[in-house]
Amino acid sequence: MDKFEILEKINRLERESYRLEVEGWLNNDLFSWHWWVLVAFFIIPWILWIKFADRTKILESLLFGALIIIITVLLDEIGVEIGFWRYPTQLLPFTPRAFAFDMAMVPVAFMFLYQYFQTWTSFSMALLVMSILFAFVGEPFSVWAELVQYMKWKYIYSFVYYMLVGLSIRWIIVKLRIDTQN
Repeated sequence: MDKFEILEKINRLERESYRLEVEGWLNNDLFSWHWWVLVAFFIIPWILWIKFADRTKILESLLFGALIIIITVLLDEIGVEIGFWRYPTQLLPFTPRAFAFDMAMVPVAFMFLYQYFQTWTSFSMALLVMSILFAFVGEPFSVWAELVQYMKWKYIYSFVYYMLVGLSIRWIIVKLRIDTQN
């Protein structure tokens, strides 16, 4: 089989997979209580953001959030593909499965930390608290509520992820801010 025949076979399987995904979403996810939780997880953080965002730091905060989104979506999709975790309920069938988490809960929380904790010390302490809450309270709740299922993942890995990504992205934004001011 040449590469174009393989590509056609892959495309055919992907179309069939998507058809099954939409069918499953319509029959099992849409309007279930799990689905409503995901709706809340997507909408509430953005409502809070609109209400409480510091407008003087809006561009920096949005850049911070956008970088968090890019990294989180990419790593989440890789984790799903290699079988670390899976998401039994999906907000919409044409979005990444962790859409509510990756596009709202996680980035909005990070953006609030960035806005309201200005020094490295205060940011690091707030990030530590947020990482503990997300990894050891939020994620176990999500597992209990069957919003995510971990196969080869431990909460401590998430804690390390939240800490590393938060510190790294803040360092990048601070560095960009300093470089553009000179």
